[in-house]
Amino acid sequence: MYLYRYITSRTPKLLFIVSLFLFCHTAILSAQDTCVVIDLEPFSGGKGDTVCVKVRVSNFKNIVSMQFPINYNPNFVKPIFARNFYNQPNFGFDASNVQINKTTSDVRVVWNDVNIAGVTIPDTVIFELCFVLIGSPGSCSSIYFSDNPIGTEIIDVDDKTVCVNDANPNDQICIELPSHLCVISTACGTLNNTGSLTIKTWGGLPPYTITSINPVTNSVLQKSGDCLIINNLSAGMYDFTIKDANGDSSNITITITNSNPINITTDLNYTKDPSCYNKRNGRIGMNYTGGVEPTLIAWSPLNIYGVSRLSFLGAGTYTVTITDSLGCIATKDFVLRADTLFSKVTIDKYPSCAGICDGQVTAMASGGNPFLGGNYNFYWSFNTNDNCMRAKTCTNDSICGDQFVLIEDRGGCADTLFFSLPFGIGNLQDSVVVDSVRCFGEANGVAHVFVSSKATLNTPIKVTMQTLLGNSIPGGVLNGTEYTSSMVRAGKYVITIMDAAGCSILDTIEIFEPDSLEIIENALDTTASCNPGNDAFIDLRAFGGTQPYTYQWNFMAKTTPRIVGLSAGTYTVTVTDAHGCTQSKSYTVSAPTGPKIIGFNNTNVFCPGDSSGCVEVLYNLGTGTVNTFMWNVPGNNPRICNLPSGKYTIRIEDSNGCFDTASTTINFSGNGIRIDSATIRNPSCPGKSDGFIIVTAQGGNGLLTYKWSNNITSQVNVNIKAGTYTVTIDDIGGCPPVIDSFTLIDRPKPTMQVSGLQPTSCSAITSCDGQAQIEVFTSDTIVTITWSSGEQKQYFNRQNSYKDTARLLCSGRQYAIVSVNNLCSDTVYFDILPAVPISIDSSRLTIIPPKCYKFTDGSVSVAAKGGTGPYTYMWENNPPSPILSGIGDGYYKVTIRDAKGCIFLDSVRVRQPDSIKIQVILGSTLDVSCFGKQDGRIATTWTGGNKGKGQFVWNPNVGQDSVLTGLAAGTYTLVVFDTNLCSGTVQHTINEPPKISATITPIDTPACTNDQFVFSVLNATGGAGPQYRYTIQDGPPNQIGDEVPLFSGIYSIKIYDKNNCVLDTSIVVPDPINNLSVDFGKETETIQLGDSVLLRGIVNSTTLLDSIIWTPIQFVSTSTQTTSFVNPPRNQMYVLTVVDENGCTASDKISIIVENNRRFYVPNIISPNNDGTNDHFKISVGPDVEEISLLQIYDRWGGLVYSNSYLDISAGEVNTWNGRFKDQPCNPGVYAYIASVKFRDGFVLQYRGDITLIR
Repeated sequence: MYLYRYITSRTPKLLFIVSLFLFCHTAILSAQDTCVVIDLEPFSGGKGDTVCVKVRVSNFKNIVSMQFPINYNPNFVKPIFARNFYNQPNFGFDASNVQINKTTSDVRVVWNDVNIAGVTIPDTVIFELCFVLIGSPGSCSSIYFSDNPIGTEIIDVDDKTVCVNDANPNDQICIELPSHLCVISTACGTLNNTGSLTIKTWGGLPPYTITSINPVTNSVLQKSGDCLIINNLSAGMYDFTIKDANGDSSNITITITNSNPINITTDLNYTKDPSCYNKRNGRIGMNYTGGVEPTLIAWSPLNIYGVSRLSFLGAGTYTVTITDSLGCIATKDFVLRADTLFSKVTIDKYPSCAGICDGQVTAMASGGNPFLGGNYNFYWSFNTNDNCMRAKTCTNDSICGDQFVLIEDRGGCADTLFFSLPFGIGNLQDSVVVDSVRCFGEANGVAHVFVSSKATLNTPIKVTMQTLLGNSIPGGVLNGTEYTSSMVRAGKYVITIMDAAGCSILDTIEIFEPDSLEIIENALDTTASCNPGNDAFIDLRAFGGTQPYTYQWNFMAKTTPRIVGLSAGTYTVTVTDAHGCTQSKSYTVSAPTGPKIIGFNNTNVFCPGDSSGCVEVLYNLGTGTVNTFMWNVPGNNPRICNLPSGKYTIRIEDSNGCFDTASTTINFSGNGIRIDSATIRNPSCPGKSDGFIIVTAQGGNGLLTYKWSNNITSQVNVNIKAGTYTVTIDDIGGCPPVIDSFTLIDRPKPTMQVSGLQPTSCSAITSCDGQAQIEVFTSDTIVTITWSSGEQKQYFNRQNSYKDTARLLCSGRQYAIVSVNNLCSDTVYFDILPAVPISIDSSRLTIIPPKCYKFTDGSVSVAAKGGTGPYTYMWENNPPSPILSGIGDGYYKVTIRDAKGCIFLDSVRVRQPDSIKIQVILGSTLDVSCFGKQDGRIATTWTGGNKGKGQFVWNPNVGQDSVLTGLAAGTYTLVVFDTNLCSGTVQHTINEPPKISATITPIDTPACTNDQFVFSVLNATGGAGPQYRYTIQDGPPNQIGDEVPLFSGIYSIKIYDKNNCVLDTSIVVPDPINNLSVDFGKETETIQLGDSVLLRGIVNSTTLLDSIIWTPIQFVSTSTQTTSFVNPPRNQMYVLTVVDENGCTASDKISIIVENNRRFYVPNIISPNNDGTNDHFKISVGPDVEEISLLQIYDRWGGLVYSNSYLDISAGEVNTWNGRFKDQPCNPGVYAYIASVKFRDGFVLQYRGDITLIR
């Protein structure tokens, strides 16, 4: 269904909705032509570089005209020239085809084929556009083409508009970051000390240091691209030094002009809000003053430059940014408002059942420009009898399907809401309760269906239940409005409910069942070991079914999923889930039998120490093989030999880890050697050799012999020191000798502890009165202590602890020697610290310098530290005292003596302040700029004296600061006092220029609206002298003698000298004889191919019209009137020009957008049975179809059954084939058709398809 809306121009507005229902028709859209591609190939460079952008075209075939703009951001790049033109004989492209407009900041490319024959060129670069890069490093300017300020349009030889594509709409020209130090500055002028400057740095190595004497500056910028802003400055020149971390520096001078800051105001006479929130007929006008010309005007987000007025704007915020020649920037937001028309639709009721259009919706609106009482007009697409005029809400109670409502306010603003009311299922509704299957695989699920209605239930009802494959489920029971189906297996089912009125609903349900209950082993060990035994275990878990689970074992009534400590046997578990579903499983545990030791076969030894014995273990096997024999001596076989007498233990273990343990003893016989006794005496002192050992032995055969490890061969071993000594005793028998060892130990050394260390009195090395105490711990009776200072003391009684103190120790490493019993001695070392040296305590040193240069009112106060207090202080040629006063600049010596007579010499430096020096900063000091003004300035800086804020006294008394502004011509004297009232003096004289005078052209009256009066300032004198210039309406400056054309109006004229001194006057250019204008009221209009649209040009004129000109004149129905219908076959811009009897002209333009939705419709099925419906192959067309030159229909074998040419489509439709061939009915089947259709825009399309014939 296609919906068309027509609104008449009369009041009240009437809405006609035409619904066009088409049965199985197909609309076919034509393919677009191949587009011309424009590719801008930009380059980047450093600031100040010139880069050239290549402009390349592709698919340029049979073209007769071309125009497009190239847009860019003039804050970053500036076009300067075009070059390298593609100027072939048939193309003819040169510099005249590229227009650089610096006012609107765009480049316009306009070309026409002078022969109107169509030009084809290869894919090539047609010219290069060169820019100078003026932006900051790192900034980028997009470069692209659009429809501003001229439309992008390419026409081919058939007068058709060719589509145009931008190969890369994101192209940019970027200013690269420099490698070396780069500094950019901007400044804003002032007349009252509100100027500002900005310094930005790039390149080099950050951070950057910025310093200046005036204003006093020492700032650091941490990274590239950071900026420093200084405000509240007066007019003048300021010097700065910028240095990077590499030491590279740049010196710059920034001038803050004596001029007004930029001020932007709204042109209230021009600015107007749009009439509707969705219309673009608003406009903005602005005026500005101040700044230093030339200036750049930029509008965002429109990217329009150089104009002070904008039109054809919608509601929104628009920002103008004005940048003057010194980089000063001012912005202002302009807000155009149009109250949005808000509307909504509430669906009160859906259509009840299929085919019943009884739905109800309510529309309401707010906002916009309502009629009195907050009312609106409502137009419905269906059931227009429910349209409402001037109402707050509107209800349509007979509506269904896809529809819309148009809501209109008093100003003609409209909003259209689309909505859908699908056919409902009546008021039927259901709720379902499902009982799932209890255990996996069972058939005990239950579905309970409860049927109800939102209104009155139409009984009786019918309920059926089927599988998704359509198989019915028997056994369901319907009890009134309740349906129950029991004993159902798990699965998805469809419930169908139908009431007595035939309304039905479908509901899909699913009956679930739990997963199959399973037992899964986590870990198993079903073999118990011999050692330690009872160590088998079973660890399992349940899976599936319904949690939680319970476990029951036949082992010790265990109820956990893991059981441990198992011996051989059978173990069974039963798992039960939450629904009582069960699963059981059994496990068998086994265990091995170990080996058993039954005895030993032993061989004894004859002599003590002999190793000729043997042991053999006897055992019986278990279920495994014995593979390990572990004796308590080396050996891993069942029989081991070469053993001495003693007890032997064995552990045997088989391959199953089972083991047994037993012990046996090897004895010996005969008369062996044995030691009866030993006498030992230790050395008397550590390290002495006066100890002895005496041993006695018995047994053996014959005479015994002795041999010691220190080569002594008797029973007595004497004169030996501490250590271990081994003796070997042998006889004449065959048994081995007896060997034994004895140990002598030294007596303990005395323990010595040094404490009570006291330093010497003075730090000098000759001071030896340090002290130390030693304590000796020993059981000896005679103790002697000797010090490194020669002091000594001896003790003769047993005390276990002895103390002594030395009092004559020098600083440094010292010692004490301790001897006992006049035999043994030991030495201990320690350090005596020197005294802390005397020095001046800097934390208590007070130096008061003289107040002023060459004054003697300073003083010094000192305090000592170190040594031993109290102290005395002696100054040269002054009495003893820690304080010295009445002194000037110089060094002062002091001698400090402490309480122990230690002496320290030092000196103190007293410094005086520098003399005060005042300097007039000539670069920042200005004479009076203009005659009679008081804008002179004196800037000073002072150094020396005492730190802090200075006091400034001027003669005459015109201020109290280091910088004076607003001064008249004259001589000024400054005295500067510091915080101590020290002073310095300087004097300076300010001069002024004479007055400005000028001569201008006489005023004339223009004849037409667009006529202009040529104005000029002929000459100027006085002021600060040439170069003179003048501005109109605070616009860009003009040179003296420059002629400027002006329209009617009042103009402010300002004449400036080189100091920007101004002569301010105004002129009046009278209104023209006739303010002729024409206005279409809109910029665009959209129609369908073949449709017409009425264009109404509104003319404003006080004289008679002479001519009316439409361009182009084709497809204009009434070209002699300013109002006419037009029906172009393709997109077209129309220009209406009117000329009055005085020859004055005015024009306006409007673009007609023609949408080429090809309206050619054919059915895909016919039934030629003479019932009046679908008896023919009926073709329907729109007004865009010019002719159907041929229609042919073929059967499935390719036989032609129908043919006709140049069909009569004047009625918008035509009946063709009636399903017969040679007057005989054709058989039902599928047939193919082909139609050749020509449209009003010249396109000829071949339509092909199939059609089904039924009877």
